[in-house]
Amino acid sequence: MKKKQLAKLKQQFRPSFDQARHQLFREMEKQALALYDLPVKVGIKLDNKSEMAIEFLGETTRDQIISVPLDENFNVVVKRIQHSENGLLERFSQKLVEEFANYWNATLRSDITKKEEAAGVVFEETKEVTEEATAPIVEETAVIEEPAAEEPVVETAPVETAEGSLLDAFKESISNFPKFAVVQGEDAVTVIEKTAKEDRLLATISTVEANQVTIEPALERKYKLKLEVIPVIEDFASKMPLA
Repeated sequence: MKKKQLAKLKQQFRPSFDQARHQLFREMEKQALALYDLPVKVGIKLDNKSEMAIEFLGETTRDQIISVPLDENFNVVVKRIQHSENGLLERFSQKLVEEFANYWNATLRSDITKKEEAAGVVFEETKEVTEEATAPIVEETAVIEEPAAEEPVVETAPVETAEGSLLDAFKESISNFPKFAVVQGEDAVTVIEKTAKEDRLLATISTVEANQVTIEPALERKYKLKLEVIPVIEDFASKMPLA
């Protein structure tokens, strides 16, 4: 099969963002039970769709429900899961499970601990997944309201009321990539790469129309890096126009 045909097939069968996030939630529930005997239910809070709610289905002296803010880093990881990055779903879900398992004082199952000791393996996440982890868990007393359908609630990003805050957040996200910077123009912003010879144009985003993005070949050629950068750019473009 030709490469173009294979790529087209992969694109057709690629899950949506919501499906990838739903897959992550179900994997978290699975990992919590398998690793810690911890029965939980994970979903998006209906009263605040920018937060993930985790409900402990057993008995506890602590809060039954906790929540985790879903920031841009979380969305970037979900998009990488959407693109089927090898092993990321399991690693990231285990990291999140470890966070809330500690909150409920759950311990790793003894049979798993023995297997790891025999293999000389320490149960901890890689540096990459640690950096991908979202903000610390915040105690909550709100009740999770799950929709009737099994599909997760479609998340709607909060509307930015201040032009500066949205643009500043985008600049900060892009600055996390070495030598990348954002330049603001009259009706567009550009993403550039600072090199020794010149500033190389990577992308142009319209600030007067939604979802108007031009990705330059210089960024397309960056392979793995583009999978992290382009979702950030597309997310910013979807929030246009600036106020």
